[in-house]
Amino acid sequence: MSQVGDTLVLYLLIGVIIYLMIKNIASTTSVKGWLFSSKEKSESISFTGKVPMILQEHGYEVIDEKIKIPIAIDLDGEAYSSRMFVDYLARNEEGTYLVMVARERKPLRLSGSALRDYFLPYFLLFEPSGILYVDKEKGSIKLIHLDVPDMKLKKRKSALSGYVIASIVGMILALLLYQNG
Repeated sequence: MSQVGDTLVLYLLIGVIIYLMIKNIASTTSVKGWLFSSKEKSESISFTGKVPMILQEHGYEVIDEKIKIPIAIDLDGEAYSSRMFVDYLARNEEGTYLVMVARERKPLRLSGSALRDYFLPYFLLFEPSGILYVDKEKGSIKLIHLDVPDMKLKKRKSALSGYVIASIVGMILALLLYQNG
């Protein structure tokens, strides 16, 4: 005979398993979420200069400038540090964009491998709608989109999850058979 506590335990087990599945599916906080969600301060800050003016002329709103991202690197137990810099962060109705300003001492080579080497780390780190490359001398903007396929490493499925699912299905079937029989 089924006890009141048996049904409660079954529902609690199902709830915990559903919670763990949702927690596993939900992604962890990324640099993109940290960077893009914390930039609501743009309503009170006005950006001046040639680059913000060029961006405004092309329909973009500057929301941050001079972003410095510290990076910690560990190589066989030896610690290294580095940084990545983004000149501006801008947005329009289509999304949020990283802005890189052209440097005279480091001109942009227009080849697939040079563009990949320069922009891919920024794209993978921030996942922006695109990257705007601004030449303030010419007053021009180049919009760069990178189409990178989703190449997530496949995790080995835990044998435990299969046992848990089989156990739940077995408990549900046993409960249904017990109530009907």
